[in-house]
Amino acid sequence: MKLPCLLSLLFAVALSAQQPATPPGGAPVPWDTIAIHVTDPAHADNGFERNTANGLSQHAMTMDLFIAGAYTFTIFPTKDLIEGLPDWAKDTKYDVEARVSPEDAAAYKKLTSLSIPDTAKAFATRQYTGEMLMDQALLEERFHLKVHTELRERNVFLLTVAKGGLKMKTAADPAHGSANFSRDHITGKGIPVSFIGNILSIPAGGLVVDQSGDVGQYDFELHYAPQDMDTTAAGASNDPDFFTAIQEQLGLKLTRGKAQVPVVVIDHIEKPSEN
Repeated sequence: MKLPCLLSLLFAVALSAQQPATPPGGAPVPWDTIAIHVTDPAHADNGFERNTANGLSQHAMTMDLFIAGAYTFTIFPTKDLIEGLPDWAKDTKYDVEARVSPEDAAAYKKLTSLSIPDTAKAFATRQYTGEMLMDQALLEERFHLKVHTELRERNVFLLTVAKGGLKMKTAADPAHGSANFSRDHITGKGIPVSFIGNILSIPAGGLVVDQSGDVGQYDFELHYAPQDMDTTAAGASNDPDFFTAIQEQLGLKLTRGKAQVPVVVIDHIEKPSEN
């Protein structure tokens, strides 16, 4: 067996062995009803996902993002961590309405309300949360999804602490976190550095691998010149470019490199059964 294959096999074994008897957030509960429809093209521009009091609502979501949310350990799911999807699953947008029974509503609310520290711990140790397991069950039941995870080399941004150390404030409320961002401004409260890396991957335009070694949670604010402006317009901004701003305002640094990252590989998937 070639070394890369052996490493992927050992990784898969380690991943399956560390899932706890009771998942973070609590044990999953069964779905009572699931309705799936192809999104009306007239309303396909604004995709979203949200948890309701008794279930899940998704609108105009492609399968790569749905699968990423269920199987990868990132707060903003990315299709870059999915391989093997057929074209229809990449392009077709779906609306999903899934609900639990009234007697399971309280348990569902608890497992979808996992705290930021507990979520960060679960992600760091690659433990599927109860909410992720419920999403997996939906995908397996209605799309007959089968996957496995392998380590693959990717071009990434490596996140490290910049010279001079971190410049962010320790989180005032570590139990609750939030993040808001636009094309030139990001604010975060109670966010672990690993999650900050995930947030930064959006404006950076590529995967970010946290190599900071920091396990704290922070409040921060980041201003930078919009990257989608032309050179003349961007030069008119009073803010530094994105990569400079990260160092000056957060005390973090992004550098280009390569890394072995866990990738979800699709073994089997079908178009959803009729409702």
